[in-house]
Amino acid sequence: MTEEDLSKRLQRYLAQRIPGAAISGFQFLTNGFESEVFSFNLHLPTEVTQPMILRLYPGQGAEQKMTREAKGLIRLRQDSYPVPAMLLYENGISSLGHPFSILQKLEGRSLWPVLAEAEPDRAEQLLSRFGNLIAHLHRLDWRAYTERAELYEAHPELLLEELWAPLRQLYLQFEVKGCLAILDWLEGQRSRIRLQPAVVHLDLHANNVFLLDDEPEEPRERMAVIDWTQIAVCDYRVDLSWTLMTMGDYGSPAWAESIRGAYQVAAGHPLEDLDYFFVFAYTKLLGSTVISLKADPKEVGLRPETAASPQEQSPTLLRLSRRIRELTGLRLPEVDAVLSQAGLGE
Repeated sequence: MTEEDLSKRLQRYLAQRIPGAAISGFQFLTNGFESEVFSFNLHLPTEVTQPMILRLYPGQGAEQKMTREAKGLIRLRQDSYPVPAMLLYENGISSLGHPFSILQKLEGRSLWPVLAEAEPDRAEQLLSRFGNLIAHLHRLDWRAYTERAELYEAHPELLLEELWAPLRQLYLQFEVKGCLAILDWLEGQRSRIRLQPAVVHLDLHANNVFLLDDEPEEPRERMAVIDWTQIAVCDYRVDLSWTLMTMGDYGSPAWAESIRGAYQVAAGHPLEDLDYFFVFAYTKLLGSTVISLKADPKEVGLRPETAASPQEQSPTLLRLSRRIRELTGLRLPEVDAVLSQAGLGE
């Protein structure tokens, strides 16, 4: 479907849902990790023009991802957590060809490039606020985000079992035996971990945090979090370990340390057994990378352009596979093969 055709179909859809609605300035923005993103201006008869975002969700599991995100955003707004407002969403394909959501466009910049350009003092302030933002999420009443609250309270081990199950199925499908061995190791160690449920984002890094433009009545910078397709209830350290890995290994180790320190102060409790959850984070990233290199990304619900080459991935793969080996004593043969092809075999 061309951009012009999509614009016309969106206009028809909005006019049916909101009498008198019109759009202008429709344009493609980016291919996200799991969606296509467009921007447009929404004109309503009795309101000021509003900048909006259209997200189309292609690929496997698109309907579930879109619905999960839409319901999560609505609930988070009710809890006054800083996220964009949801206007409309549809999980069918008849209107625009894919499941989609229409939500408020945030005016500002992603936090990551701001951090990359910032002086040390400003970067430290922003990282501290980022750590507080994550802790705020994990302090929300998680029971309101699931229909299985009583079950999780009686059987907290289900939090991890439900997290591992789809990954185990994926690793079996693509024969990533090294990752299956790590999941077995995690299962064997689980009984010593005291699980603590929380609302989790599962991909909370600085490219999913917006530093909003200042408003005249509120000169203090504000942050908001986007991309909630994986929102769930799980142990808070599943979220935190992924954030620290991403910000430390793709950004700077100092960034990760600042976030970790601010989070611990805001949470008010020690971060016990975090290495256990780092093993899971490393395995999840390594497994998804191996699969993206050996399979069509569409098979696992990703856009083709999101798959990086082995050469681009290799330095991080090497670091993370070494850490897994240090923590578990296990190797990942599939990762070793990728590293060997890139000339980084051990």
